[in-house]
Amino acid sequence: MYSYVHSVVSYLRKYFHSQHKPTATKQYYFSRRVHHFTITTIVSSMQTMRLVNNITNNNNTDSSNNIINESSLGLSIFILTASIVFSVYTSTASHSIAGGDSGELVAEGCQLGTSHPPGYPLYTIIVYLVTTLGKQYYPTLSPAYMVNITSCLFGSISSGLISLIVYKLTSGIDDGSCGSGSNTKKGLSISPVVARCSVALSTGLLSAFSPLMWQYNTSAEVFALHNLFVTLIIYVLVIYNSTPNNSTWIVALGSFLSGVAMTNQHTSVLLILPVVVHVFYKSSILSKPKQLLISTLSFMVGISLYVLLPYFAITNPHAGSWGDVTSLPGFIHHFLRRDYGTMRLFSGDDSASEGMLARTWWWLSDFATTQCSLGMYFWFFSQFICCIDVKESKKRLIDIRRNNVTTEEIADSTLNVIFNALIFYLMVFHSLSNLPLSNPLLFGIHQRFWMHPNILMFIMIGRGMYTNILVIPRRSSKTLLALSAVLLLLPFATYRQNYSTGDQSNNNYFRKYALSILEPLPSNSLLLINYDQQWTSIRYLQECEGVRTDITSINLSMMTFGWWQSKNDLYENVSFPGTHYSRGNTLPWQNGGFTFSKLIDANTDHFGSDIFIGGRLNFDDQEYYASYHEIPYGLVRQIRSQEHIDISAETAESYRTFSLQPWTTIANHLSTDLPCEKKYPQTEWEWTIRREFFDHMVSRSTYLLNLALNENASSSSTNVLPSIVESALWLELATSWDKDSYATQSSMRKNLGLAYMNMVRSKESTSFPIIDDIFDYNNETNWWSSESNEYNDWKEWASTRWRYEWEAFLGLESSKSEPGYLQIKQIYETVMGSLSGSR
Repeated sequence: MYSYVHSVVSYLRKYFHSQHKPTATKQYYFSRRVHHFTITTIVSSMQTMRLVNNITNNNNTDSSNNIINESSLGLSIFILTASIVFSVYTSTASHSIAGGDSGELVAEGCQLGTSHPPGYPLYTIIVYLVTTLGKQYYPTLSPAYMVNITSCLFGSISSGLISLIVYKLTSGIDDGSCGSGSNTKKGLSISPVVARCSVALSTGLLSAFSPLMWQYNTSAEVFALHNLFVTLIIYVLVIYNSTPNNSTWIVALGSFLSGVAMTNQHTSVLLILPVVVHVFYKSSILSKPKQLLISTLSFMVGISLYVLLPYFAITNPHAGSWGDVTSLPGFIHHFLRRDYGTMRLFSGDDSASEGMLARTWWWLSDFATTQCSLGMYFWFFSQFICCIDVKESKKRLIDIRRNNVTTEEIADSTLNVIFNALIFYLMVFHSLSNLPLSNPLLFGIHQRFWMHPNILMFIMIGRGMYTNILVIPRRSSKTLLALSAVLLLLPFATYRQNYSTGDQSNNNYFRKYALSILEPLPSNSLLLINYDQQWTSIRYLQECEGVRTDITSINLSMMTFGWWQSKNDLYENVSFPGTHYSRGNTLPWQNGGFTFSKLIDANTDHFGSDIFIGGRLNFDDQEYYASYHEIPYGLVRQIRSQEHIDISAETAESYRTFSLQPWTTIANHLSTDLPCEKKYPQTEWEWTIRREFFDHMVSRSTYLLNLALNENASSSSTNVLPSIVESALWLELATSWDKDSYATQSSMRKNLGLAYMNMVRSKESTSFPIIDDIFDYNNETNWWSSESNEYNDWKEWASTRWRYEWEAFLGLESSKSEPGYLQIKQIYETVMGSLSGSR
């Protein structure tokens, strides 16, 4: 066992030195200090375990020393697991924000604001302390990275507690045939303590390196802290069940932890309630008024952190924070998550949402095939070995229960609570959760809440694996040693299996994404956002890193709630023509709401044409569509009045030059560093960046193409060919980079055919226009010639491309619903018929 762990330490040391090249940055030195501390801790834990095991194998019979050895060994297992996990987590953590709520949570923590319901006061305080201290001691490190490291710490402690809990639940269990150092064969002396340590260490590491745990234990989210509270509460439960007199301080500690846990994640209640029922049943706490009063007060002290929400909102009001928690009704509204719907995850259309049984099956399938596949394989393998000789296995199990009545009762009591909590969570959460799992992205959001039941499953599997090892028939010391070695290999294999997805050290996508939006905007612009990932990433950069604070950013969805009127005064440069944003001709509108068109009307004089929008409108607004025009501008759209559209933007060439400015910035940040689809599938937020990049790229191209074709048809312009060629190039690049989305898209085929047809018809130039290579596609000149060497000139090549694109367009069933389908079909058949006739 020790040689294996020593090899792991050596591997980690070499890995860290190879991954972190010597650069003179504080971030490098910070990482080296973390890794040096972690490896030193691992070595110290190994030395402690070696010393304790030597004492145990020397048949020490002094009961007091045995107690010391037991507690010391348990502590060593905890430290060893937590140190290994922390070392791996810190080396794979992102140096910036991740997707989801990460950006918003860090942003609110940086300035003690109010996060989305239910507010997360504990996490807000932790983020504030971490980022404040981080700026003081490591000013070059990003606030997001410091919070990510904090999540790594929470996750590693949680993993260590899982190992410690499993170790405690297997404490003292033996079948009587292999006592400390008594079971010998061919000179080998093996104690069950080796199996216990192997099972405990393996379980903790297996949970830590499961894909879901790895992802959220290394990012700035509330889930790493929630995982810590889940394991802390279970550990206190183990102590409670092993304490004969059910000490009041243990009950008070558990109550306090439960209250604090509720200030971080409300799903904690699905663990707290089964534990409370168990404590009430076991200790008859209703008949002990003093203990009941102390535990109740302890819980209230823990959950009282929620009073900080209104305190921060009153003393430090901040634009962009969520809700109005300064009043009691507003606070209760926020606490109960009424903006989303109390006891719901999703406020959208959930008519296609699955039922409780279907969701539970999805969880079980995900756990068995993805989160704990190797652990499940070993569990089934050990079960199979036990079935070879069922009679002897049953006899060993009976002997274990006979020889360890007390320890078995403690373990069974705890495991019963864990099992009941698991069933309770799966039934209640899957009955209330309404996210449609058929949507890959929404499935990923729902999946985050499975870490809670996964922890419970890992603990039960760990205890089950140890029991299976003990009841294996015809077991020898060599068998026990071999199984222990296999157990220790499982987490390493899991680490290697999931490393590619767990390593987020190069994940700076959302920071680059936000910079791609903010940097091109004119000074003192107004940016209206109705897309979560734009909002969270931009808010983080503005609030925590001070990037482009001259831009006023507003979340349109937040503006639709009645409490928005309490935020109006926080935006000095913005005029709100009512209490909140609403649909026209509705009751909220009659009660003081305003439409989007009225909002733009009220701010046109101040901001002029420097008003931009990201995402779509919450409500259909025909007045807005009639009065304003949206022009693609990078990853957002510029809003311009129909009466005062800039003349320069009406010509294709001027728009081409104008719109290249933001796209040059975007290309510098993202074109060569888009999230990989294999690493970030549709269940991950990073996938949306890739989708947004191509969608806006295509949007700009089609807008430019329409301008060029309209201008070409309505005048004798001699300067539209560069716009047509650039549109075709961008559409071709989007198709080649994202074939799955655009290859079968009928509109893409139609527009490419139109572009190539107009290239052939153009009489502007005999030479092919040179297109700016902002995407580094390595064809600065004669882009068309790279297609083939068979063409004499570019028009011959364009003619061939036109034929290919429209032939593909007419072959798609979806093309029949496209505008102009019949006209395109007629043109294509006429041209092809004339070509056939000429031959």
